[in-house]
Amino acid sequence: MTPTLTLRIAELELDAAVLRHRLLHIPLALQEDCGLWASHRTIGRQAMTLFRAVRQETRDSGDEDECDQALSRIEAAYQLVHDAIQSLSVLALADLPTRH
Repeated sequence: MTPTLTLRIAELELDAAVLRHRLLHIPLALQEDCGLWASHRTIGRQAMTLFRAVRQETRDSGDEDECDQALSRIEAAYQLVHDAIQSLSVLALADLPTRH
């Protein structure tokens, strides 16, 4: 795999980790103001672009093992963000007792 593609995957992993941290630590009411949902869409687009780039490069080079590892890294980065959003949705939809 090219060094540029490897670097782009590493950047996606870092962006996903930062977004996950922000999703889990910024109150829900402020998340739209911080642009977190736009960041989530950007991460998704980046992941799809990288999936395509890795698949294209694999067709050209034929190195399936390296391709599988790269695709796993991309999927894991996106899953990190997805899991954070799922955790937020569970908390938001939970029927928590309120004080009276």
